[in-house]
Amino acid sequence: MNEGPSEPAQPSEPEPASTPPRSRFEDLANFEVPGDAVVTGRRTPILITAAVVLFAGALFAILYIVLLLPFASSDRGSSVSGIVVGFLLVYGALQAVAGALVLLLRQSGRWLGIVLAIVGIGLGVARASSTPASGLVTILLNGFVIYALASSGPAFRRG
Repeated sequence: MNEGPSEPAQPSEPEPASTPPRSRFEDLANFEVPGDAVVTGRRTPILITAAVVLFAGALFAILYIVLLLPFASSDRGSSVSGIVVGFLLVYGALQAVAGALVLLLRQSGRWLGIVLAIVGIGLGVARASSTPASGLVTILLNGFVIYALASSGPAFRRG
């Protein structure tokens, strides 16, 4: 019943002498990458924020029509303001639809949001000539929407 003395555990492989010694923080041999790192079908905070930005864009388009457009001085006549009102109504409605589809994780909402954000960047560049701060904020918010929707593609896949 006498068992022999247990031998100390030997390292599995000794390091070659030519390799300089490394600290334990540099040893990535035990670093494991989880296989299911891409989460599908889940609303991430960045997607929720992108949807909120799309809803805010829709709200601001409607507020612009209701509050600012009646007081804007237009030398070109009412036909131009009618076109602007029509464009803003369609653009605001599409932003609201895109925000809802992004929250529902629909692939069509992702692409619609990206297209609307590209249009929004164009509007921000046009606005930057008259009001630079407002144009820059518009460009940055729409750039964020593009980034969020483009980088969160796996969340829109059904898994």
